[in-house]
Amino acid sequence: MQNSTRRIISICLFTEKHTLFFITILMLVSAFFRFYNLNWGSPFYFHPDERNIAGVVASSSFTTISSFLKGTFAYGNFPILLASLIKSIPTPFWGFAGISDSFAESILILRFLSAFFSILLLPVIFFCGKFWSKKTAFLALLFSIFSVGFIQQAHFGTFDGFISFCSLTVFFLLLLFMQSKKIYFYYLALLFISLGAASKITLLILVAFPIIILLLEVKKKSLSWLKALRHIVVSLLLVSALTALFSPYYITTDFKNGLLNERGIVTGTTQVFYTQSFTGTKAVIFQFFSIFPFLANPLLTVIFIPSFFYLVFIGIKTRDTGSLLLCGFFLILFLPQAFLYAKWTRYMVPTLPFMYLICAIASVDFWVFLSKRRRIFIKFLLLSILIGVNSIFGISYFITAFVQEDTRIAAKNFSKQHIPPNLSILSEVYDLGITPFNGSFHNITLYNFYDLDNSSPQYTPQTLAEQLAVSDYIILPSQRILKARLQEAQIYPNGHDFYSALFAQTNGFQKIYETPCDIFCKITYLNNPVFSFEETANVFDRPTVFIFKKNENL
Repeated sequence: MQNSTRRIISICLFTEKHTLFFITILMLVSAFFRFYNLNWGSPFYFHPDERNIAGVVASSSFTTISSFLKGTFAYGNFPILLASLIKSIPTPFWGFAGISDSFAESILILRFLSAFFSILLLPVIFFCGKFWSKKTAFLALLFSIFSVGFIQQAHFGTFDGFISFCSLTVFFLLLLFMQSKKIYFYYLALLFISLGAASKITLLILVAFPIIILLLEVKKKSLSWLKALRHIVVSLLLVSALTALFSPYYITTDFKNGLLNERGIVTGTTQVFYTQSFTGTKAVIFQFFSIFPFLANPLLTVIFIPSFFYLVFIGIKTRDTGSLLLCGFFLILFLPQAFLYAKWTRYMVPTLPFMYLICAIASVDFWVFLSKRRRIFIKFLLLSILIGVNSIFGISYFITAFVQEDTRIAAKNFSKQHIPPNLSILSEVYDLGITPFNGSFHNITLYNFYDLDNSSPQYTPQTLAEQLAVSDYIILPSQRILKARLQEAQIYPNGHDFYSALFAQTNGFQKIYETPCDIFCKITYLNNPVFSFEETANVFDRPTVFIFKKNENL
């Protein structure tokens, strides 16, 4: 028992000064990537989910019980309550920052929390990696620091970063429990399952892992059936009670209705405009071709596949429960989301810590293999490529999305210089990217291109032709509608005809502006920010804006 205690202490403490110094430098770098420009998109704040959550925070008060029962969609309200608590604390910061709007305050608090938990996740992933080796810990940490997915989610005031932190912390605590057999690690894991489930109720599925570990202890005869049964019953009751306590929104009718509605949307039984791009997509294949290459970068996506099967093989062969638990966490977070009709990018974010750990473990084992065969040059070459590519993608995304000017603001500034304010502009509905233009142009018509192929009497090729006849310019605030129409001609024939003619410049309009894509953009989006990835990978923070002008010569 003393040896296991020393092992835990060595995992959780930095015993070497140079290691602590190096970790400190890396944490400062990661903090810069995550906290820089948290107020991006101000004052428009283009992320719709973020706006919905911030709206609840802005209207909440700890002086009324009803505020504890507010939520949004099918999510829990623990992060909302946490943000509301912070917002209720008097601070001179908002005055110094020149922010007097409650909604803007709520946005920034939510983004601060996302960035904070993104930073907090990093030492946890390092500690997890140290269960295998210090090299594994450092490599997984480097993957995480320059992770496009983590940098992006740190700038979004949504729940996915907190869910990732809770999931990884549960894994870490269960590793500690298996190592030390100390029951308080087991119950701490249940606490973080409850916190995660209080943000997204589907995380209750993680309670299966503590129960399985208890049953394994029974099999090893280190725990009696009676004690195991008692712990299991207490576990289920405790997680249920804590989840409801941390997220009282779950006990409301609004949550039940929201959950039923959300289930219909994500399974495809309820058709809505913002899931049309998932028609015909294949589970698992779609994630590995259209999501993970963005979130984790293409190289790590390729490396992960053999690394996962390698770790499963090693885990079974050596009966390494830690490796099997790691793979199990990835699968239980990946598979239920992968087979949904709605395959949004954010659904894969909680899998990233486990993906990085799996890649790091397999990579270190491969380097050990090369070292034994004195392939030192190849070893360091591969290491340099792996770390270099990961860093390049993370830095390129950071510059593209948060250092450079917002693409919608840049397009608005171009329009102010080239479009007379009194001319007629046609644009798309349900896209917040048009809002910066509203202050400079007062004759903007929003046309519902989503319904162009839905047998709507109001939106037909004829009504569109009439609208085009009286429009001087067309502004497409993002690629959200056009992408599916250009790719799915059979499903959206009318939409395909319009957008293909528009981009071919054969319908009387010529393109005068497209969001520039420099070298950092080309790296981040694999040379094509419109078609390379699932649309929500960049439609909120870095969409491509197009502007077309009526050709008077036609």
